[in-house]
Amino acid sequence: MVGHRRTPFTDQQLIALHEQRLNDREIGEKLGASRKTVGVRRRRLGLKAHRRRVPFTDQQLIKLHQKGMIDKELAKELGVSRKTVIRYRRKLGLKAHDRRCQFTDEQLIELHEQGLNDREMSERLGANTGTVNRCRNRLGLKANDRRRRFTDEQLIELLEQGLTDREIGDKLGAATVTVNSHRRRLGLKPNTRKQ
Repeated sequence: MVGHRRTPFTDQQLIALHEQRLNDREIGEKLGASRKTVGVRRRRLGLKAHRRRVPFTDQQLIKLHQKGMIDKELAKELGVSRKTVIRYRRKLGLKAHDRRCQFTDEQLIELHEQGLNDREMSERLGANTGTVNRCRNRLGLKANDRRRRFTDEQLIELLEQGLTDREIGDKLGAATVTVNSHRRRLGLKPNTRKQ
């Protein structure tokens, strides 16, 4: 026949490998043909495609998930992508674990009870603010209000010395906009530098 190439395998060979639950790529590797060639022939024979094989069992995933591993760690351990882990974890009805906290729930609760806000707790615990926030929410703890780094008296004293909002912010370790909003709340005018 003109225009048709002979495939290097028989229908029986393809059927036998398909019955072993191999996918098109795996069959192609065994028979020395491309995945596309195998797919065309398989469809012509009326055989359904098998999904790519996953190199782990549901039990392996469940066991590692029970150890508290996050998706990234599961993927590394199982030798697959994070997306594959997420797909199979969801299929099994397993919930994702939060990122590992570098601190215990007890440590977080203790600092929260002292009235520290997320930023202050993160500094004490050596973690980022987002991690502290997620763990605090998981524990059902409400956020403590942010604390000002200075008093009204300190602000007034520095304004009387002729400092600008920026200079006051630098001295008190606060943002210029924070100094500005507290100064306006007190009804005080800003100091400006003539250049």
